[in-house]
Amino acid sequence: MNRPVYCGIDPGREKFGFAVGGADILRFAAIIPFENMLDALECLLGGDPRGIASWRTEGECESFGAVSRVFIGNGTGHERYADIFRDSGVETEITDERMTTLEARDLYWRLHPRKGLRRLLPRSLLTPPRPVDDLAAWIIMRRTLASMPSI
Repeated sequence: MNRPVYCGIDPGREKFGFAVGGADILRFAAIIPFENMLDALECLLGGDPRGIASWRTEGECESFGAVSRVFIGNGTGHERYADIFRDSGVETEITDERMTTLEARDLYWRLHPRKGLRRLLPRSLLTPPRPVDDLAAWIIMRRTLASMPSI
């Protein structure tokens, strides 16, 4: 049985986090400049991330099938993202994104364990070496899915 595929978006003025997968799997993630939003939309509609592969941060560049629903965080500029997705016919839901950046930093270190002397420092004192908007997008998706008993 094929599992539904979802997308999380962590909106921003100049860039956005993009995560595709489900509550327990991250299939593809990227941090994409806003001017490339239509490339991301094409990826979602076609289920193929190759068009946005150059912004990949996590996961693989493999087809993932049609996305069932997009969950957009209610942060900065979320309205323009929601309008673009809704206008394309993608089922869209605005959801709470409070504290997702902090959770994303912690998730980054769980996915990429620290090495050397960094292992001795608490995760809360470390800053990941890259933006974590993509992981915040996955957290937005996971939180929303966890709160929806029918999904």
